[in-house]
Amino acid sequence: LKPFWLRSAVLSTRPSQISNKIQFDEAAERQALAISGGMDFDLASKHKKEVEQRRRDAKRKLDQQRRDEAQQAAMEQEQRAREEVRLREAEEARLKAEQEARLNEGVRYIAWLRPYPSARTDDKLELPPSALDELEKQGALEKGTLLTFAVSLPSGPSSGSHAAPGHTHAGVAEFTAEEGSVGVPPRVALCLTKGAGLETLGAVSQVEVRYFRLPRSTKSRVKFQPRGEGFHAGGMNAVRMDLEHILQESLRGHTALTEGDWLPIRHDGYTYELVVKELEPEPHLALLDTDLTVEVLPSEQTEAELRAEEERKAREAAAAREAEERERLRLERAKLKAASLAPEPAPGPDVVQLMLRLPSGSRLSRRFSKATTFDQVLTWVESEPDSLVQPEEFRLVQKWPGHCRELGPAEAGDALSKLGFARQEALFLQHLTGNGAEAVEATEVAEAPSDNPMVNLAQASASVKAPGGGEWSAAEERAHEALDARIDGRPETPTAAIKEGNLEQLKGTELVGVFERLVAL
Repeated sequence: LKPFWLRSAVLSTRPSQISNKIQFDEAAERQALAISGGMDFDLASKHKKEVEQRRRDAKRKLDQQRRDEAQQAAMEQEQRAREEVRLREAEEARLKAEQEARLNEGVRYIAWLRPYPSARTDDKLELPPSALDELEKQGALEKGTLLTFAVSLPSGPSSGSHAAPGHTHAGVAEFTAEEGSVGVPPRVALCLTKGAGLETLGAVSQVEVRYFRLPRSTKSRVKFQPRGEGFHAGGMNAVRMDLEHILQESLRGHTALTEGDWLPIRHDGYTYELVVKELEPEPHLALLDTDLTVEVLPSEQTEAELRAEEERKAREAAAAREAEERERLRLERAKLKAASLAPEPAPGPDVVQLMLRLPSGSRLSRRFSKATTFDQVLTWVESEPDSLVQPEEFRLVQKWPGHCRELGPAEAGDALSKLGFARQEALFLQHLTGNGAEAVEATEVAEAPSDNPMVNLAQASASVKAPGGGEWSAAEERAHEALDARIDGRPETPTAAIKEGNLEQLKGTELVGVFERLVAL
């Protein structure tokens, strides 16, 4: 047995030790829970971040996959579209070739040739010998048909019924041109270049020449329109000429006509240009064994003036109809305004006698009570047919020496007594927009210069070509000289004769060129 004091000491210290141990255990447990909770929170946060990162990566991958699929689909669509265009163009080319084959009786010739100027007065080309060989191989010469071709600039259409800028039809004079080139006369060059000028052909490396069998007709009709001012010197005096004779000589030897062509004719050293506006029975015809009826239309400027006159008359008629309708509505409104007026009061001290002077010089008068508002006066003015007013388009002017006041809708709610009206008042009617102003405005519109490009022509219809300027201009001058001689009845030396000399002196192979030209004709 322990001593009593030792047992007492042990017994006295045990409860505190137990308490401290319990407290230590609880603190340790709380710390462990805290550590465990912190670890759980870190793990949860890390897991959440990983989930979000995986979600973003998956979304990014899905978006990229969708973009790739969309890009692939777009590329496939574009490829299909290109393939469809290629197939359609191939089909169009096939149909076009078949159509050309039917029209040309199976003959097909197309070449890109360098143009050079020819001084011929007709519309016949000078083609290389290879063209004759190819046409002869296909039996074009055996068919006995007239050899005609469609000529186009690179920017123009390769074929078609109407002659667009850079396109026309022509015949062939000879097959003596250098290989890879074609001789183009001024008449054909003008149809290709139109207003751009013949010298622009010098900048063209190649033109397309395609065999095109033109239709023929025993009877045909053409409508020419003079360009610009037409046959007027300075737009004033008409030029007197034998137009029938000039046209016959100008078209002599021509092979073809196409709608849209420009035909130059000559008179007294001047060049007048005619446009083929209409051609019957086809928009392009061969001029061989045909009875051609010619009709000359008013010039471009005259047509523009006539069109402007018709437009002016149409505007005037529309303005007259509008004015008539406005007047009808005004009279109907005047009747309604008159019905809405209060009865005219008898003369008295509280009554105002108004006298209204109209712009025409006539007068109107009526009595109103001083308690009446001014809008009744305005209604009275609108109810009078002779006033010729429209709502809110007039004012009543009170005027005497040293005093002038305009009265209108702003004073409509004021009583006459508030406006200071005496027992008798004189007012003047003032139109804000009168009929006269409208008429003046309409006249100014009608007389204003037209912005129609046909009126303000950039160049004259008749011009004198200055000598020089280029090989195309020089060739045109030589052709003009030959055409002037033909029109005036002076002897001329044909271009073929210049090159060939006397036929009686030609022998052997020298006759080959003559034979080729005869075949082409």
